Amino acid sequence: MELALKAKKKNLGLAIALTVGLIVGIPCIVVGAVKMGDVKAFAALLAVGIVLTVLGFYGSPVAWSRMSSVNQELTLVQAVTTEHLYTVADLSQRLNLKGKLTSDVLNNCIRKGYLVGYIREGDTLVLNENRALGPTVHDFECPRCGAPISVTAGEKTRCPYCGSPVTPPEAK
Repeated sequence: MELALKAKKKNLGLAIALTVGLIVGIPCIVVGAVKMGDVKAFAALLAVGIVLTVLGFYGSPVAWSRMSSVNQELTLVQAVTTEHLYTVADLSQRLNLKGKLTSDVLNNCIRKGYLVGYIREGDTLVLNENRALGPTVHDFECPRCGAPISVTAGEKTRCPYCGSPVTPPEAK
């Protein structure tokens, strides 16, 4: 959840900076254009004003609209980690989004590393720690005939070629 909070703070700071740049850039253009003949510094002020205005004009709407996505991602992460909602249907209801959009937001959160320790199984999130580990399979050679054998840990079996009883080396 910390990564999602950092992303929100970073995007909010960028949106505010671009908005302030737009607001500051316009007077810089006016002052720089009016006083440009007096001192060369006003030409630089005009150039800075143009850059700030252009960046703010085009960048601030994008940054502010991006805040919607960042807020959805943060809400989803909070719903999973604190409210323990693990299905797309439950998360859709919490986010007030359709299932496909919720699924996309969920995939983005997993891809960006906001939901560490979770995997998707269909429309459900599952904790990695709660999954039962599959049996460990040992591959080795039969001590009697040298044939390749695969044995599940803890099992005692017979070599399929010579019939001698075999036990995985770790289980001995």
